[in-house]
Amino acid sequence: MLLSQLAETAGVMPATIKYYRREGLLPPGRRVTATRQDYGQAHLDRLALIQVLRELVDAPIARIAELTAILDDPEQPLLQALATAQHIVLGIPGPGGGGGGAGAAGAPEREEHPSLRPLLAELGWPDEGSAPRRALDELLRTFEAWGMPADLALLRRYAVPVAQMAREDVEAIRELHEEDPAAPMSEDVQVMRSVAGAVAYDRLIQLLRALGHTSYSILHARGDAARAGSGDG
Repeated sequence: MLLSQLAETAGVMPATIKYYRREGLLPPGRRVTATRQDYGQAHLDRLALIQVLRELVDAPIARIAELTAILDDPEQPLLQALATAQHIVLGIPGPGGGGGGAGAAGAPEREEHPSLRPLLAELGWPDEGSAPRRALDELLRTFEAWGMPADLALLRRYAVPVAQMAREDVEAIRELHEEDPAAPMSEDVQVMRSVAGAVAYDRLIQLLRALGHTSYSILHARGDAARAGSGDG
């Protein structure tokens, strides 16, 4: 399909596609003439991924370019692209970002929060440095600065159910990758679904927690009212 057809099918402006091409987010099409190129499903998949990152995550072009460079490099595994997409969704530096942390190469600038390594040991997770680990270390220090608990008991309370969800998420991604060997899903689509799923399920957890807070507050208020009425009688 020509550029105008690609834009119409993808639901974007031709100028937007040209911009993505200039920024290296979208590979060129197959040259038909000196001024025309032919585009295909791979370009539609890439545009869908870019739109999800822009609209759901408000990701800057530079971060998306990091991800597309990985996707366009045949030497880079899909897991690297998925990890980079996760960092973009979370708004934390990518795997190549600076910072130490236990298990990372080089000496850390400061000692890691004492709750983290025991938590990893309890969960059976590898004691390796990563961007999410560094971000969690920063968050725990913020908790302490605000006078909030940041001990192992608090982490365990949230980490145990989340660990089960994370395990199932990873298995689902693996199954998706092996879904149909005869008609494999493009890596762009797999990463797009991972991003959309992360945003949607994070929102689901947030809303369920808020609903729980509301529900338990109502139940406690009813209980207090019932006890007060019983005492009046």
